[in-house]
Amino acid sequence: MNPKRMLRFCCITIPLSMVFLTVILDGCATRHFSLRNMTDVSRYFNKDKNTVWDAVTQALAGIPIETTDMEQGLLKTQWVKGWLAKKTTGFLTEGEWQGRYRLFIQVSGVEDKTYVSIKAQTEEKAPGGSRAYRWNRVVSDGTIERDFLKRIENILDAT
Repeated sequence: MNPKRMLRFCCITIPLSMVFLTVILDGCATRHFSLRNMTDVSRYFNKDKNTVWDAVTQALAGIPIETTDMEQGLLKTQWVKGWLAKKTTGFLTEGEWQGRYRLFIQVSGVEDKTYVSIKAQTEEKAPGGSRAYRWNRVVSDGTIERDFLKRIENILDAT
C-alpha cells in the first residue's frame, strides 16, 4: 500500500471510528435508565426498621399488596387504577385517559437509621381506537412517591 494512501486512511478512519464508537457507547449508557421509566424517591428515618415497616404498611391502607418480604424489606403493590385529569384527547373527540401505578418499596436498616426507597411504575391508556387496549409505560414525575413518603412521615411523627 502506498504511504500517502495509508496516511490518509489513518487520518480519516481512526477519528471517525472513535467518534462512532463514542456515540454508540454513550447511547448504551443512557438507554438502561430510560427503559425502566421509574423515579426513585428516598429518605432516611431516625427510627428502627420494624417501626418504619409498620408505618409503611399503615400508609398502604386501601392499596392491595402483591408481595411483601419483611426480612429483605421489599414490598410491591398491585396496580392502582384511575383517570388522568391532566390529559384528554381534545375538543372534538372527548375522552379521558386512564392511568395506573404500582409501588415498589424498599425498607432497610442502616446502623441506627432506616432507609426507605419508593419507586412508582406508571402507565396510561388512551380512551379510544386501538390505543384503548394497550397500557403504555410513562416516566413518573415523582408526585406519587413524594405523597406516599409524606404519608409515612406523618405516621412516624404521630408515634
